[in-house]
This record gives sequence, structure tokens and C-alpha cells, in this order.
Amino acid sequence: MITKAAIACVLVVGAFAALQTNRLRLAELEVVSQRVDWERESGRAVRAALDEGTRRTAAVQKEVEDARKKSDALEGAVAGAAAAGRSLRDELAAARARACTVNPSTPGGSAAAEATERMLADVQRRLDEAQERVARHADQARIAGLACEGSYRALTR
Repeated sequence: MITKAAIACVLVVGAFAALQTNRLRLAELEVVSQRVDWERESGRAVRAALDEGTRRTAAVQKEVEDARKKSDALEGAVAGAAAAGRSLRDELAAARARACTVNPSTPGGSAAAEATERMLADVQRRLDEAQERVARHADQARIAGLACEGSYRALTR
């Protein structure tokens, strides 16, 4: 026969097992709840990071596009200035040629006067071309520097 002590022991063990099972289920629910909260926060953080990456990319792309527009405008201005420079050089060469033929100390149309004139025109042309290259490089460097600064500001906002 089963004694009262044995029955009491079985009941105590059963109650203890039921209590521990209930505590385990509560702990599992807490873990699931924390995991859901963590995943929700993780999703928010990922969305925020993606939004920030998109914002930064758009800001840098805008700076690049602005720099490209400035560069294109600069190229147009440089082309116009180069054409004006060529025209002025041609006019200067023509004026020098006229001056050489009018000068009484040199016979009109002499080979020395023409060679000198060609050399002066060539030197002037080379100097103007070198100046155009230096100016173009300086302008492009300035545009690139401003674009870099703008990109940095856009990324650090």
C-alpha cells in the first residue's frame, strides 16, 4: 500500500515540477518577447542606415552633377576665350605685318621682317596656349575641390 508520506512526496514533486514547467514557459515567453523587440529595433536601425546611405549617395551625386555642370560651363567659356584669343593673335600678327612694311628702316616685305614676325606670332601663340592650359587646370582643380568640400559637408551632416 501506498503510504501517506509517499502520496505527499509525489504531490510535492508534482507541484514542484508544475511550478518549474510554468517558470520555464514564462522564461521562454520573455526570451521570445525580447527577441521580437530586438528584431524590431534591428529592423529600424537597418532602415535608418539604409535611409542615411541613400541620403548621402544622393547628396554626393548632386555634388558630382553640379561639378559636371560647372565643368561643362567652364569648357564652353574656355572655348570662347580660346577663339577670341586666336582672333586677337591673328589681328595682332596682321597689325605687326603692316607695321613692318610701313617702317622706313626695313624694306617692305623683307625676309628678315617676315621671319621675325612669324617667330613673334608663334611665341605669342605658344604663350597664350600655355596660359589657357594653366587656367583650365586651375579652374578644374577649383571645381573639383569645391565638389569635394560639398560632398564632405553632405556626408557629415
